[in-house]
Amino acid sequence: MMWLRGLFVLRVPDIQKNKKKIMEKFVSIIEQRAHVARQYTAQDGTQKTFHSMGFILTDGIDEFYAEMTGDMARDCSPFDRAMLHKMQGYIKQRKFTDKNGTERFENQIYISKMI
Repeated sequence: MMWLRGLFVLRVPDIQKNKKKIMEKFVSIIEQRAHVARQYTAQDGTQKTFHSMGFILTDGIDEFYAEMTGDMARDCSPFDRAMLHKMQGYIKQRKFTDKNGTERFENQIYISKMI
């Protein structure tokens, strides 16, 4: 266990090559964005739908964007913005090259559970 910029991080056993770091935090919701459903074709040729919902959250110190995906986003009802919520999620880092050829990194926060 360790603290990372105010986030409580639990290490998950190294079952896979890429370890997923789970965080748990009490947050207030600043903004809950609309549900987005996007059609795509899977590798096997079947049509599928990707569901997502974005949130602007704060822990009282930092504000950050986090995204809920899948069935949880599809079935999500509006949260009470006046209450504290317990969020569980993980941080993923994405490496990409911008239009100028510079290698960059982006941190993405995915919500796996919100109560």
